[in-house]
Amino acid sequence: MKRKPMQSWLAAAVLVTSLWSGTPAFASGGKEVKLSQSQPEISQAGFDIAEKYAVWINEGENTITLYDIEKNTETKIGNKSSTKKSPKVDGKYVVWLDSRDGGSDVYMYDISKNEETRVTDGSGSAEDVEIAGKNIVWSNKSKKGTDIFLYNISSGEEEQVTTSGKATHPTVSDSYVAWEDSREGNADIYYYDIDAQEETAAVTLRGAQVRPTIYNDEILYENQASDYSQIYVYSIDTGRNKQLTEGSGDKQDVHNYKTTYVYVDDGDLRSADSNKSSSRQIASSIFKGNGPRVYGNYVMYAKKDSDKKLHLNLYDIDERETIPLGDVAGEPSQPDGSDRYVVYISRAKRVDSVVLYDTKVNTSKVISKAKADPSRPLVSNHYVVWYDDSKDALVSYDIRKGVETQITDGGTKHDPSDELYELDGNQLLWLNEGRRTELMLTDLSTGKHESLTSLKSEPLSIDLYDGYVSYVLEQGAKSANIYLYDINRGRETTIRKNVQVEEAKLGDDFVVWSEYTDGSKPNWDLFYYNIRRDKTSSLLRYTDRDQKNPQASRNMVFFRDNRLSQSAKDFYDELYDVEDGSYGDLRWSDKAKVTEARLGGNRIVWVDTRESTPYVYTMEIGSARDDDDNGGTDPEPEPGDYKEYSLKNMLLDGIFDEKIQNTDLNKFVFVFFPNTANEFPLSVKEALKDLDLFDKMIAKVKMDEINIRIYK
Repeated sequence: MKRKPMQSWLAAAVLVTSLWSGTPAFASGGKEVKLSQSQPEISQAGFDIAEKYAVWINEGENTITLYDIEKNTETKIGNKSSTKKSPKVDGKYVVWLDSRDGGSDVYMYDISKNEETRVTDGSGSAEDVEIAGKNIVWSNKSKKGTDIFLYNISSGEEEQVTTSGKATHPTVSDSYVAWEDSREGNADIYYYDIDAQEETAAVTLRGAQVRPTIYNDEILYENQASDYSQIYVYSIDTGRNKQLTEGSGDKQDVHNYKTTYVYVDDGDLRSADSNKSSSRQIASSIFKGNGPRVYGNYVMYAKKDSDKKLHLNLYDIDERETIPLGDVAGEPSQPDGSDRYVVYISRAKRVDSVVLYDTKVNTSKVISKAKADPSRPLVSNHYVVWYDDSKDALVSYDIRKGVETQITDGGTKHDPSDELYELDGNQLLWLNEGRRTELMLTDLSTGKHESLTSLKSEPLSIDLYDGYVSYVLEQGAKSANIYLYDINRGRETTIRKNVQVEEAKLGDDFVVWSEYTDGSKPNWDLFYYNIRRDKTSSLLRYTDRDQKNPQASRNMVFFRDNRLSQSAKDFYDELYDVEDGSYGDLRWSDKAKVTEARLGGNRIVWVDTRESTPYVYTMEIGSARDDDDNGGTDPEPEPGDYKEYSLKNMLLDGIFDEKIQNTDLNKFVFVFFPNTANEFPLSVKEALKDLDLFDKMIAKVKMDEINIRIYK
């Protein structure tokens, strides 16, 4: 077979990109990254909203996300292997189109029973599925053409609504089915009375009338008879046909709920009432591939961001504001970061959750349980730890295994502080406030507890890093000692006595703190203790003003400073390299409003209020350490533990190069003839070893017969 030019280009481009990319660098050069937790990144497979539920499909996933708006919880529906599209929801049920049986079939999910059912039998290809109450409709494409079918959930009975062979885009209410039919040449609007089992031609005007949507007995549709398509409404009850919109620009993708309807006007999303002449713009430049959906006061629509990623948005018409969407949505606080991962608390509807964000694959997920009351999450290597007030206990989460474990017993034996605990890899340092005050060390990989030392009082601060513990104990009013504990040797050293200090932090071979100096110009200065040399020195000391609240990670110190401010009350953030003895370049945006900033691993994380809604931001300040990148080598993926993309869509969206350059070659897999008996997977690594085989497979398929499977 002679290979087509497109196939030649694809084979060459894939292999050149693979060889050129090598191992991706992790550092981003100090660029601010906004963690968008309010609008999920979705595929172009569709979305819907009804009653208290919304459904969509995340980018790269094959499962459907069912989101409970009231409870702020997500449920994944369907298997992980088959392609799904057109998810729809109506209170009790979710329906969608599924390729698992080799074609395109309608599947249904009962929300209350958590049961999945195949609705169609594979005779033909199902398209354009919709649901309302107990009624499911779809268009079925076969050798005879395309016709509309209706399924009654209560009775389990299916009936064929049309026989024209030219019926598409069905829509359904409790009593009627409406659709677009081209039996007379141009597209017209027809409807079917379910109880009477009667078909009626509703709108048969000149030009085309397309894409109807129905609520009760009102059918809205696009009339393409003039230069610009306009929205019309047809009343089944009165037989009246009325124009709703006018003016230049095409009005498209209409959807209605009661008298409220939404549509796209030359790229802009607008809402209106069918009984009124005015309309209101909701958003501009929305994505054209998926039309908006409306239910009650909520409007759901998709829009691409500056990186061409498609995000789902939820808008409240009455409140005129965007609503956070997804179980990771909510007001963020208490962020922490370490190389690959960022964690924070998300508060939504008076419920707090721990959210884990993976910077390598740009995904977020809630890792705390629904009834938990978490606070102060920490992340290091592949562990997350937080305090759960509902259990009076410390809780850990193993990122690689996806397993949550209660660390302390919550009883008289363990009484952990809700603030004094620190995490370094699989080692957790925490203060036990039980019968005696003691510093405890827990190995999270084994669950083994060890008492390091008993304390006379609660320390002002504690820290843990690379086999050492630091802590500060008050000795009197405005007087404290700083201690260093060598875990391996079991030896305690007093490194600073009787000074005014609030906290001490550990870095690479040093302890750093801010100490109050009472002189002619009293101020707070930074000091550090060199562990290897057993020597205390001034790190940063100026004649006036203050350097306070130091945080340490590896060779970097992050602190608050006011020496360059006009007012001593105005502090800003500084980054200092202890090893080089130089200031780091913190490239905050001029618009940044930084709060709750934390240094961890190779990154700074913070909550930013530059917009009306607070967001978590992060910035890399150096390269990630390999031993902190998910704890070393990833385990072999479980079956289905991957994301799958259409190669054609990846190329159209311009994300192919980015994905292949940021993925191990053995985890970037070409799937030829996906979801068929001839499915053939071939990783890039395998392709490089057997170029003839890869060349042969590329020559066999069309562009839309290749998927890309990226294993986690």
